Amino acid sequence: MIKFFRRIRQQMLTENKFSKYLIYAIGEIILVVIGILIALQLNNWNEARKLSNDKIDFLNGIKNELQLDSENADTLIAIYQQHLSYFNMVDSTYNLHNLDIVALPDSSNVLDYNKLMNKRRPFKPNNGTYESFMSYGSLKIIKNKELIIQLQNYYSIIEDYNSRGYQNINNIESQLNWNRAYEKKYKPYKTIEDLKDKQFIAELNYFFDKIHDYLALLFYVKEKAKTLIVEVDNELNKK
Repeated sequence: MIKFFRRIRQQMLTENKFSKYLIYAIGEIILVVIGILIALQLNNWNEARKLSNDKIDFLNGIKNELQLDSENADTLIAIYQQHLSYFNMVDSTYNLHNLDIVALPDSSNVLDYNKLMNKRRPFKPNNGTYESFMSYGSLKIIKNKELIIQLQNYYSIIEDYNSRGYQNINNIESQLNWNRAYEKKYKPYKTIEDLKDKQFIAELNYFFDKIHDYLALLFYVKEKAKTLIVEVDNELNKK
Protein backbone atom coordinates (compact mmCIF):
# COMPACT_ATOMS: atom_id res chain seq x y z
CA MET A 1 0.00 0.00 0.00
CA ILE A 2 2.79 2.35 0.92
CA LYS A 3 4.55 1.56 -2.38
CA PHE A 4 1.38 2.40 -4.26
CA PHE A 5 1.14 5.89 -2.71
CA ARG A 6 4.86 6.48 -3.38
CA ARG A 7 4.34 5.71 -7.08
CA ILE A 8 1.37 8.11 -7.20
CA ARG A 9 3.44 10.89 -5.60
CA GLN A 10 6.35 10.27 -7.96
CA GLN A 11 4.03 10.39 -10.97
CA MET A 12 2.54 13.71 -9.81
CA LEU A 13 6.01 15.18 -9.37
CA THR A 14 6.98 14.01 -12.86
CA GLU A 15 3.82 15.42 -14.40
CA ASN A 16 4.35 18.74 -12.61
CA LYS A 17 7.91 18.95 -13.99
CA PHE A 18 6.63 18.14 -17.49
CA SER A 19 4.03 20.91 -17.23
CA LYS A 20 6.74 23.40 -16.31
CA TYR A 21 8.86 22.29 -19.27
CA LEU A 22 5.85 22.53 -21.58
CA ILE A 23 5.07 26.07 -20.44
CA TYR A 24 8.74 27.02 -20.92
CA ALA A 25 8.83 25.49 -24.39
CA ILE A 26 5.66 27.28 -25.45
CA GLY A 27 7.10 30.56 -24.15
CA GLU A 28 10.27 30.00 -26.19
CA ILE A 29 8.23 29.34 -29.34
CA ILE A 30 6.17 32.49 -28.79
CA LEU A 31 9.33 34.58 -28.36
CA VAL A 32 10.81 33.13 -31.57
CA VAL A 33 7.60 33.83 -33.51
CA ILE A 34 7.48 37.40 -32.15
CA GLY A 35 11.12 37.88 -33.18
CA ILE A 36 10.43 36.62 -36.69
CA LEU A 37 7.37 38.88 -37.03
CA ILE A 38 9.37 41.91 -35.86
CA ALA A 39 12.17 41.08 -38.31
CA LEU A 40 9.66 40.73 -41.16
CA GLN A 41 8.02 44.01 -40.22
CA LEU A 42 11.37 45.80 -40.15
CA ASN A 43 12.28 44.29 -43.52
CA ASN A 44 8.94 45.36 -44.99
CA TRP A 45 9.40 48.85 -43.57
CA ASN A 46 12.91 49.13 -45.03
CA GLU A 47 11.69 47.86 -48.42
CA ALA A 48 8.79 50.30 -48.39
CA ARG A 49 11.14 53.17 -47.53
CA LYS A 50 13.52 52.13 -50.32
CA LEU A 51 10.68 51.97 -52.86
CA SER A 52 9.43 55.36 -51.67
CA ASN A 53 12.90 56.88 -52.16
CA ASP A 54 13.21 55.19 -55.57
CA LYS A 55 9.81 56.57 -56.54
CA ILE A 56 10.85 60.12 -55.64
CA ASP A 57 14.18 59.79 -57.50
CA PHE A 58 12.62 58.32 -60.65
CA LEU A 59 9.73 60.77 -60.77
CA ASN A 60 12.00 63.78 -60.25
CA GLY A 61 14.28 62.46 -63.01
CA ILE A 62 11.37 61.94 -65.40
CA LYS A 63 10.01 65.38 -64.52
CA ASN A 64 13.35 67.03 -65.34
CA GLU A 65 13.54 65.16 -68.65
CA LEU A 66 9.99 66.17 -69.57
CA GLN A 67 10.90 69.78 -68.84
CA LEU A 68 13.89 69.47 -71.18
CA ASP A 69 11.68 67.88 -73.84
CA SER A 70 9.23 70.79 -73.64
CA GLU A 71 12.01 73.38 -73.85
CA ASN A 72 13.77 71.62 -76.74
CA ALA A 73 10.49 71.23 -78.64
CA ASP A 74 9.75 74.94 -78.09
CA THR A 75 13.13 75.89 -79.53
CA LEU A 76 12.65 73.68 -82.59
CA ILE A 77 9.09 74.94 -83.10
CA ALA A 78 10.43 78.48 -83.51
CA ILE A 79 12.99 77.26 -86.09
CA TYR A 80 10.47 75.24 -88.11
CA GLN A 81 7.90 78.05 -87.97
CA GLN A 82 10.45 80.39 -89.50
CA HIS A 83 11.05 77.92 -92.35
CA LEU A 84 7.32 77.62 -92.97
CA SER A 85 6.77 81.37 -92.80
CA TYR A 86 9.58 81.92 -95.27
CA PHE A 87 8.07 79.45 -97.70
CA ASN A 88 4.71 81.18 -97.25
CA MET A 89 6.40 84.26 -98.72
CA VAL A 90 7.53 82.16 -101.70
CA ASP A 91 4.09 80.63 -102.18
CA SER A 92 1.39 82.74 -100.56
CA THR A 93 -1.20 80.11 -101.49
CA TYR A 94 0.43 77.59 -99.17
CA ASN A 95 -2.10 76.87 -96.44
CA LEU A 96 -0.78 77.57 -92.96
CA HIS A 97 -2.55 77.94 -89.64
CA ASN A 98 -2.24 81.37 -88.07
CA LEU A 99 -0.31 79.73 -85.23
CA ASP A 100 2.38 78.60 -87.66
CA ILE A 101 3.08 82.04 -89.14
CA VAL A 102 5.72 84.05 -87.29
CA ALA A 103 7.50 87.30 -87.93
CA LEU A 104 10.75 86.78 -89.82
CA PRO A 105 13.96 88.57 -88.82
CA ASP A 106 14.63 89.19 -92.51
CA SER A 107 11.54 89.67 -94.65
CA SER A 108 13.29 90.93 -97.75
CA ASN A 109 12.37 89.43 -101.11
CA VAL A 110 15.88 88.04 -101.69
CA LEU A 111 15.55 84.32 -102.30
CA ASP A 112 17.72 82.44 -99.81
CA TYR A 113 18.11 78.78 -100.74
CA ASN A 114 19.46 77.95 -97.31
CA LYS A 115 16.13 78.99 -95.80
CA LEU A 116 14.30 76.74 -98.21
CA MET A 117 16.55 73.70 -98.24
CA ASN A 118 18.86 73.38 -95.31
CA LYS A 119 19.61 70.72 -92.71
CA ARG A 120 17.39 71.03 -89.67
CA ARG A 121 17.82 69.74 -86.17
CA PRO A 122 15.76 66.70 -85.19
CA PHE A 123 14.01 66.43 -81.86
CA LYS A 124 15.82 64.10 -79.45
CA PRO A 125 13.75 62.98 -76.45
CA ASN A 126 15.35 62.82 -73.03
CA ASN A 127 14.29 59.38 -71.86
CA GLY A 128 17.21 57.90 -69.91
CA THR A 129 15.42 57.97 -66.56
CA TYR A 130 12.20 56.65 -68.09
CA GLU A 131 14.04 53.69 -69.65
CA SER A 132 15.68 52.88 -66.31
CA PHE A 133 12.33 53.28 -64.59
CA MET A 134 10.64 50.77 -66.89
CA SER A 135 13.53 48.29 -66.60
CA TYR A 136 13.46 48.55 -62.81
CA GLY A 137 9.80 47.57 -62.70
CA SER A 138 7.49 50.56 -62.80
CA LEU A 139 4.53 48.96 -61.01
CA LYS A 140 6.75 48.12 -58.05
CA ILE A 141 7.37 51.83 -57.55
CA ILE A 142 4.22 53.55 -58.77
CA LYS A 143 0.76 52.11 -58.26
CA ASN A 144 -0.80 54.83 -60.42
CA LYS A 145 -1.34 52.78 -63.59
CA GLU A 146 -2.92 55.71 -65.44
CA LEU A 147 0.27 57.75 -65.09
CA ILE A 148 2.39 54.86 -66.32
CA ILE A 149 0.11 54.39 -69.35
CA GLN A 150 0.34 58.12 -70.15
CA LEU A 151 4.14 58.01 -69.98
CA GLN A 152 4.25 54.89 -72.16
CA ASN A 153 1.97 56.52 -74.76
CA TYR A 154 4.03 59.71 -74.77
CA TYR A 155 7.35 57.98 -75.43
CA SER A 156 5.77 55.49 -77.83
CA ILE A 157 4.30 58.26 -80.02
CA ILE A 158 7.64 60.07 -80.09
CA GLU A 159 9.48 56.87 -81.00
CA ASP A 160 6.99 55.97 -83.73
CA TYR A 161 6.75 59.36 -85.44
CA ASN A 162 9.92 61.25 -84.61
CA SER A 163 12.59 59.32 -86.49
CA ARG A 164 10.29 58.44 -89.38
CA GLY A 165 9.03 62.02 -89.77
CA TYR A 166 12.49 63.53 -89.70
CA GLN A 167 13.83 60.91 -92.07
CA ASN A 168 11.08 61.79 -94.55
CA ILE A 169 12.15 65.43 -94.41
CA ASN A 170 15.79 64.52 -95.00
CA ASN A 171 14.98 62.19 -97.89
CA ILE A 172 12.81 64.75 -99.69
CA GLU A 173 15.33 67.50 -99.03
CA SER A 174 18.16 65.39 -100.46
CA GLN A 175 16.09 64.70 -103.56
CA LEU A 176 15.27 68.38 -103.91
CA ASN A 177 18.93 69.37 -103.64
CA TRP A 178 19.81 66.74 -106.24
CA ASN A 179 17.05 67.78 -108.63
CA ARG A 180 17.78 71.49 -108.28
CA ALA A 181 21.56 71.44 -108.07
CA TYR A 182 21.85 73.08 -111.51
CA GLU A 183 19.45 75.92 -110.70
CA LYS A 184 21.16 76.61 -107.37
CA LYS A 185 24.63 76.75 -108.90
CA TYR A 186 24.19 78.10 -112.42
CA LYS A 187 20.75 79.66 -112.60
CA PRO A 188 19.83 80.73 -109.09
CA TYR A 189 16.66 82.70 -108.57
CA LYS A 190 17.67 86.08 -107.18
CA THR A 191 14.36 87.14 -105.68
CA ILE A 192 11.20 85.45 -104.51
CA GLU A 193 9.37 86.98 -107.47
CA ASP A 194 11.83 85.30 -109.84
CA LEU A 195 10.76 81.87 -108.68
CA LYS A 196 8.00 81.05 -111.14
CA ASP A 197 8.90 77.43 -111.81
CA LYS A 198 5.62 75.66 -110.94
CA GLN A 199 7.30 72.25 -110.80
CA PHE A 200 9.85 73.53 -108.28
CA ILE A 201 7.12 75.20 -106.20
CA ALA A 202 5.08 71.99 -106.24
CA GLU A 203 8.12 70.04 -105.03
CA LEU A 204 8.63 72.60 -102.28
CA ASN A 205 4.96 72.31 -101.30
CA TYR A 206 5.37 68.60 -100.75
CA PHE A 207 8.58 69.18 -98.81
CA PHE A 208 7.01 71.74 -96.49
CA ASP A 209 3.96 69.56 -95.98
CA LYS A 210 6.32 67.10 -94.28
CA ILE A 211 7.83 69.90 -92.21
CA HIS A 212 4.32 70.95 -91.23
CA ASP A 213 3.59 67.38 -90.12
CA TYR A 214 6.77 67.32 -88.06
CA LEU A 215 5.83 70.64 -86.48
CA ALA A 216 2.59 69.04 -85.27
CA LEU A 217 4.66 66.40 -83.45
CA LEU A 218 6.76 69.12 -81.81
CA PHE A 219 3.62 70.88 -80.59
CA TYR A 220 2.41 67.56 -79.18
CA VAL A 221 5.68 67.06 -77.31
CA LYS A 222 5.64 70.59 -75.91
CA GLU A 223 2.06 70.45 -74.61
CA LYS A 224 1.99 66.79 -73.56
CA ALA A 225 5.25 67.13 -71.63
CA LYS A 226 3.76 70.04 -69.66
CA THR A 227 0.63 68.00 -68.89
CA LEU A 228 2.71 65.05 -67.73
CA ILE A 229 4.81 67.29 -65.48
CA VAL A 230 1.62 68.25 -63.64
CA GLU A 231 0.65 64.56 -63.32
CA VAL A 232 4.11 63.68 -62.01
CA ASP A 233 3.92 66.52 -59.47
CA ASN A 234 0.56 65.21 -58.29
CA GLU A 235 2.07 61.76 -57.78
CA LEU A 236 5.04 63.22 -55.90
CA ASN A 237 2.70 65.12 -53.57
CA LYS A 238 0.74 62.01 -52.63
CA LYS A 239 1.22 61.00 -48.99
